[in-house]
Amino acid sequence: MPKTSINTRADLDAIAGSPEHAEFMAFLAGSLWRLERDDASQTWVAVADDSTIGRYGFVRSDFPHASPPELPVLVPAVLHMPQQTVSRFQAKAALSNAGLLAQVETLMSDPAINPIARLAWSDAQEFHRASPTVAAMAQALGLSAAQLDALFAAAAEITA
Repeated sequence: MPKTSINTRADLDAIAGSPEHAEFMAFLAGSLWRLERDDASQTWVAVADDSTIGRYGFVRSDFPHASPPELPVLVPAVLHMPQQTVSRFQAKAALSNAGLLAQVETLMSDPAINPIARLAWSDAQEFHRASPTVAAMAQALGLSAAQLDALFAAAAEITA
């Protein structure tokens, strides 16, 4: 048997006492709150919202046992993913703008540095964010992952 369409309060009243009526009333009780993101406190907030029940002629007091939903954990969105590959020029220009180029040059001239890293620094035409060499340089410079992301994002904006 197909489900009854419930578009008005009259449609709902016509099926009073049925499982469909109980199911729809539970749906309406669940519609009493909407979740909104509170960026300041990095949480979700349940906000009272009577718009759906109002369309069917109900008021909040018609649902005395309804309670706000359990709030999920807010997972912050990644606001900006840096470009994953930048040219040699972009990388050096971004390091220069950040005041780090001289440090990297000094680091790469150290004989104790991995020879492959020195070769990459001197000959690579582009640098990849996920490169172990880039990760090692960032660590040697004391850069966090967020700072390295910001450096790649800045590099991507530079044009010759």
